[in-house]
Amino acid sequence: MATNGLKGSDFDHLKSAIDEAAIVAITDQKGTITYVNKKFCAISKYTQEELLGQNHRIINSGYHSKEFFVDMWKTIANGHTWEGEVRNRAKDGTYYWVNTTIVPFMNDQGKPVQYVSVRYEITERKLAEEKLKVYAKKLEVSNQELQDFASVAAHDLQEPLRKILSFADRLQTKAKDELRVETVDYLNRIQSSAQRMRVLINDLLTYSRVTTKAQPFVKVDLNQVLNDVVSDLEVRLEQSGGTVKIDPLPTIDADATQMRQLFQNLISNALKFVPADRKPDVAVTSQLLNGSPLGQPACQITVTDNGIGFEEKYLDRIFTIFQRLHGRHEYEGTGIGLAVCRKITDRHGGILTATSRVGEGSSFIITLPLKQNAGSSV
Repeated sequence: MATNGLKGSDFDHLKSAIDEAAIVAITDQKGTITYVNKKFCAISKYTQEELLGQNHRIINSGYHSKEFFVDMWKTIANGHTWEGEVRNRAKDGTYYWVNTTIVPFMNDQGKPVQYVSVRYEITERKLAEEKLKVYAKKLEVSNQELQDFASVAAHDLQEPLRKILSFADRLQTKAKDELRVETVDYLNRIQSSAQRMRVLINDLLTYSRVTTKAQPFVKVDLNQVLNDVVSDLEVRLEQSGGTVKIDPLPTIDADATQMRQLFQNLISNALKFVPADRKPDVAVTSQLLNGSPLGQPACQITVTDNGIGFEEKYLDRIFTIFQRLHGRHEYEGTGIGLAVCRKITDRHGGILTATSRVGEGSSFIITLPLKQNAGSSV
């Protein structure tokens, strides 16, 4: 009998092709196996004789719940195709995963007469997924431990540091006239180092709080955020003679406090890393992206300056915590600002990168999704 233009020999060829590519089994309406191909025998390590007349419980691994199979049987018994991933157990006790499609064949009364299952092995993919889950869990735990350590360490270091500064101040005030010039110099160095340690500790706390003190995402007008940032930097702009030009910006789902922190750091850097003979000139531009690298509607905001720039081979380094391209005697700071910026961007599911040329300024490019998942806060 020919169907849809296929002859009997065509069906034989089709069956041979499927047998070569897939793991195939046929069962009757009760689930008793009436046919298995060679690939089924090869993966299950049972012979054809051992499988025929049995049901699929012979390869049940015990991994899936009773409800899993009840749902499967309910689906195919009602004449619907069932698809899913199943872990089976071979004769030698090893486990393997298959992507399974079960097609019911019905009689004229609408009752199933047999089921044909076509499977493809996916063991390697499932093992890779499990390894990835384990790795992700370990990474989550490690990150949390790092956050906890940073926060606790910073808090615990504050008290002894306060004592160092306090007693150094007392010594300088009460015994300054009794100290030799060399001793006073040593004391000044102690105070300077302690003050620098205080800044480092506070910056470490700032970095850890990107996660620990995060707020839920809400609608944030970035125009208002940038206006507030520029207002905060008004004194520095007046002292440097700098300007900040801002294009219209979108409203996005974000943590408002962290958005302010992000742009405060970027614009502060733009005002700070400028040659002494040059007035800072900062421009903030924005565009909406239809086909964004985030796989969803996004905006791309660029903060461009006319500062000292950097060699792009150091691009990854500038976003690493406590990494600096310039000595602290040249420019103030601890080198944590851009690390905080990247961490904030990452938390928002965005991308932060930069382009630059030495002596010609830099452009920091932030790509942020317009919307976050409902109820998301991390």
